[in-house]
Amino acid sequence: MKNNIIIAGAMLLTTAVSSCHKDSDVLLNYAYEDHMTFSEADTSFAGKFRVFWNAMNQNYNLWDYEKECGLDWDAVYDEYLPKFEALDMQGTNVADSTLYKLMSELVAPLHDGHMSVYFKNHQTGQVLRATPSEIRNADRPEFEESINMSPSMETYNKLGMLKRFMKYDVSIYSQLQDMLMKEGVGLQWVKTKLDEFAAKDDLSESEVILYDGLNELKAKLEPLVGKSPTGELLNVFNAIALKYSYLNVPFLQPIDPKFSDYGIDLQFALTNDNIAYLRISEFSLSVYLNDTAFKQEFGDNARDKEIRQNVVQVWKAWFDSIQELHKTGKLGGVIIDVRRNPGGMVTDAQYVLGALLPSGDLQYGWSRYKRGVGRYDYSPYTPQYMQTMNEPHEIIDDKPIVVLANAYSISMAEMTSLSTKQIDNAVLIGTRTYGGLCGLVGNEYNTETYSGHIGLENVTSVHVYLPTDAVFDMDKKCLEGIGVTPDIEVAYDATQYEETGRDTQIDRALEYIRTGK
Repeated sequence: MKNNIIIAGAMLLTTAVSSCHKDSDVLLNYAYEDHMTFSEADTSFAGKFRVFWNAMNQNYNLWDYEKECGLDWDAVYDEYLPKFEALDMQGTNVADSTLYKLMSELVAPLHDGHMSVYFKNHQTGQVLRATPSEIRNADRPEFEESINMSPSMETYNKLGMLKRFMKYDVSIYSQLQDMLMKEGVGLQWVKTKLDEFAAKDDLSESEVILYDGLNELKAKLEPLVGKSPTGELLNVFNAIALKYSYLNVPFLQPIDPKFSDYGIDLQFALTNDNIAYLRISEFSLSVYLNDTAFKQEFGDNARDKEIRQNVVQVWKAWFDSIQELHKTGKLGGVIIDVRRNPGGMVTDAQYVLGALLPSGDLQYGWSRYKRGVGRYDYSPYTPQYMQTMNEPHEIIDDKPIVVLANAYSISMAEMTSLSTKQIDNAVLIGTRTYGGLCGLVGNEYNTETYSGHIGLENVTSVHVYLPTDAVFDMDKKCLEGIGVTPDIEVAYDATQYEETGRDTQIDRALEYIRTGK
């Protein structure tokens, strides 16, 4: 894209005289692995700090906002360079915990909600990560319960309050749980089969072979029960599933690693008075609802195609119910639940909140990018839009719409929350969101926008996961590190949910739709 401009931009970045801190006499390109740029970070803690400070000085999109919040970036240099130089003076005994503590102090005042800073401790080989937003949000009393909650209307269904309830969870965790704990499949099927063999007096030769294989498989799978679904655990499970595929255990198949990125918990509920509820755990619907996108990510695997069909079925049940009920004048309202949703694909907007709005997109704020290498070289503000559905659909402008959000609603979930503020018949209910609205794109745009990720993950000794676009609300106010404030603030009562299954925030959304208050 614009290859000539990109090449020219890259040449400019690597040769221009710097206007950065006095210790930098050359302006460097921090977007890629470049020996001149990152070499001092490979063997020196002070070198890591200088690379980080200068790269942020050039690439970061919120320096005016940080100044308003009281942060003096030049004073940070003067304060922290001696502290990192002191680490170099310690010799070869700088522990990871020592480096992490200093990194955390360094980045804590920054407000970007997506930013993660990675320094490689060249003495231990460990890559350490410090995230300003996690440090900031940890002080919020509702943050931990926002992470740990699992929104659901299953209890409402059991209480007879729903006409319909559908749930389909294809997260890595859910798929592993099914294969390890669900009766009649996977590990539980193996245990049942072994009990059947044990009850027999004699086994045939083929049964002995099967019995031995199932015993081996059981011994391999049982240690995986209850463990967090990390990438390493997934690799272990997939290797086991492949090795013992000859046993033909029902539902025991390798899990596509792509579900780490596109796993989703989707729930649809329809109350007795026709309020349509959609729970979306992350924004990856576009992959499932688009043939080309799904084939590109997952190929033609039969099991993955079946999973896709089930995801689509849940979404269609929600969407079709709204279409039918609104046409007949029976729709009570709509609830979209983005609590504990870390974000995802912006193209999903058209299938969620955008599926209720007129075609033509909805402006919910403004954005800008770095257009030069100076600290305050920013582009003009440009309108920021949420995509709405182009295909013919019902416009829900005469019934209440509620979006539920909490302290772990991030990025695309916050874009959805902020968009709610521009819809006359919509309200945001819950608690203040995470505070990470700035936009992320690939580093291929770095030399056009002068912003974006710094270094390369697991390659350069300093790497910063950093947005390209700064995003503001309709008043051009920055919400990074703050989040979107709900129209109706309601705390989540974890104790009540554990004891009764009733959700205080869902109850408040239902009350608002039914009473208008």
